[in-house]
Amino acid sequence: MRRRLVITLLAVVALGVVAVVVVTSRREPASVAESSTPPPVSATTAEPPVAFCPETAESERVRSPSGLDGKTEPRTPSGPHRLAYFVVDDKGMRDLTGTAAQHLPMGTSQQGRIQVVVCEYPKPTNERVGTCDGYERQGKAPVSVTVTGVQYTYKAYDAESERLLDTFVLPGVRVCPRSVTTVDDVPRAVEARSDYTAVIGRLLPHLRI
Repeated sequence: MRRRLVITLLAVVALGVVAVVVVTSRREPASVAESSTPPPVSATTAEPPVAFCPETAESERVRSPSGLDGKTEPRTPSGPHRLAYFVVDDKGMRDLTGTAAQHLPMGTSQQGRIQVVVCEYPKPTNERVGTCDGYERQGKAPVSVTVTGVQYTYKAYDAESERLLDTFVLPGVRVCPRSVTTVDDVPRAVEARSDYTAVIGRLLPHLRI
C-alpha cells in the first residue's frame, strides 16, 4: 500500500531558524476490490447446557437444546424410574446425580435412559443455623465454623416430555466438611447443604419406587 508523506513546518524562531517537522501519513484509498472484501468471520458454537433446567427457579421456560437430548424415555406404569439430578447456581449447571442417587432406597437401579429430572436452585439466606466444631490447627486451639442457611427450591420434571411434575422448597441442613478454609487465620463459614434424604422422600411418588 502506498503512503504520501506530509511535511508541516510548525515554528520559526527569530534568532535562528528552528523547524519542528512532523511527519504524518495518510493511507491511499483502497481499491474497489479491497474495500468490497468482507472481513473473515470466525464461527463459534456454544455448547448446550447439560440439562434442560430453567435458568432460575422462577422461570417456567426449559432450555433447548440440552445435553439430555436423546438420553430420555417415557415413564412406564411400573418403576423405579431413573433419576438425573442437577444444581443450578451462579457457577452454572452441574450434574450431581451420583450424589443424589446415594440416597435412593437400597437396591434401586439407575440403569437405562433418564425418566425423571430434578433441578435444584440454592438461595443463601446468610442466617446462622449452627456450627461445625473441632477443626484443629497446628500449634493452636481447635476452632469452630459457622454454618449459614440456604433455601433450596426443587423442580421435578418428566424427562421425556419436559413436563413439570412438582415444585417444592426445603431448608438446607448442617453438614460439616472434613476441612475448612481460613483467611488470615479466621475460618470461613460453610453453607447448609441440600437435604437429599428429604428430597428423595418427596420424589418417591414420581419415581414410583
